[in-house]
Amino acid sequence: MSQLREMIEAMKQGVETVKEGIQAAAPGLTLNNVLHDVGQELKQQAAHGAHELSAALFNGSAFVMYPRQGQGKDQVDDPQHGPSQEGQKEQEAQKQQERGGMSM
Repeated sequence: MSQLREMIEAMKQGVETVKEGIQAAAPGLTLNNVLHDVGQELKQQAAHGAHELSAALFNGSAFVMYPRQGQGKDQVDDPQHGPSQEGQKEQEAQKQQERGGMSM
């Protein structure tokens, strides 16, 4: 029995050491945060699967081009996916200035 207790105590210490290591490497990482991120990723993957399924049913090809999903400043204008909304507005304004104003 004493060997079993020693093994259980050693396992508890090992778990505590792993927890401390995770907190040192990634502070703020909790099980709740991980589950939230995994849930969000599963939702996105399910949506992509639904898009591909509908494309396969109605177009005959499951290929769907997904835009990059950036956050604010991190969003990149990718020529393959087109410029962002702000980039389009700036381009339109620049074209209007080149033409000498808005056309009627």
